[in-house]
Amino acid sequence: MKRFNIFFTPVFLLFIFTLVAAGCTTNVRAESGNNPDLQLIKTIPLPNISGRIDHLSIDLENHRLFFSALGYNSIIVLDLKTGKIVHRITGLDHPQGALYIPGLNKLFVSTAGTGKLYIYNAQNYQLEKTINFGDDADNLRYDAISGVVYVAYGSGGIGLVNVKTNQLIKKIPIDDHPEAFCISKQDSLIFVNIPDARELATISLKTDKVINKTTFISSLGNFPMALDSVHHRLFVGFRFPPRLKVFNSQTMKVITTLKIDHDADDIYYDAQKKQLYISCGGGYLEVVRQETPDTYKLQDRIKTAEGARTSLYVPQQKYLYLAVPKSEQNSAQIRIYQRKGTVRSNGYKTVNKRTESGQKN
Repeated sequence: MKRFNIFFTPVFLLFIFTLVAAGCTTNVRAESGNNPDLQLIKTIPLPNISGRIDHLSIDLENHRLFFSALGYNSIIVLDLKTGKIVHRITGLDHPQGALYIPGLNKLFVSTAGTGKLYIYNAQNYQLEKTINFGDDADNLRYDAISGVVYVAYGSGGIGLVNVKTNQLIKKIPIDDHPEAFCISKQDSLIFVNIPDARELATISLKTDKVINKTTFISSLGNFPMALDSVHHRLFVGFRFPPRLKVFNSQTMKVITTLKIDHDADDIYYDAQKKQLYISCGGGYLEVVRQETPDTYKLQDRIKTAEGARTSLYVPQQKYLYLAVPKSEQNSAQIRIYQRKGTVRSNGYKTVNKRTESGQKN
């Protein structure tokens, strides 16, 4: 669950002042022109879906998008060819994570309300296994080499599940609830954002123990994360004040800091294009260019919608899927953005952005 506990102290009041000032600065930055690097090519309306939409996953072979309709207590299966909802997995208590495993045709679903991990046959949607983590099962990651699904849960821990046998392998304890995390197989490390503890933990996959804690005083709300494993750069988004910090993942020293829009929830590193995509609930997609491993520049600010903070970048397609919650102006939506210079293979056409945002031409 995207939660954040804050204690009202004089230091926190200073944070609030900093946030307000930073927000004012961020809001006056120029938006992208008519040719941003991510271009909206399709909007799929989601009638009758209300509440917050959380994590997404994709089945490329069968053109299915899975997403957690947390406020709707369901997992939604969307046919990307027809733009139609083809299945709902209902009766889930605030589902958060959705992770499709190709080859095995399995769907892993984590829930905040019960703290359970559900494993489904993704062909017939029959439940194969339930693993109880006790509290607030959240982000999911898959390592195809080891065949392990990693589960962030509770107050806090990282669970390891064998993807073939559906069996819990072990649990790694950490200080508080984990949000986004990245696995570096090259360095045998897991980097974990723990916003309630105001820290970023480094876990050794060799010992299954926390070997380093990077603590934060003036930056809070470290939720999203991405990794450039080649250059050993770790990207962390903060909400208070809204910033992107770039770390050397070997030394955990800060390389640089950039202003971003507020309420960032997902970050993706495009290794081919050497840039970052950041979806922010304040209503913008940020595109940050990696000029060198130590130098970064905001390239595009793409207006989206208030609350549209969860996304999925699919490098095989060069598409970014953005979840837009229901508002007074629009039904809930999935917006599909295409990276500039990509050859379209599915018949999508570029759409008029004003029309897609509910405004008249």
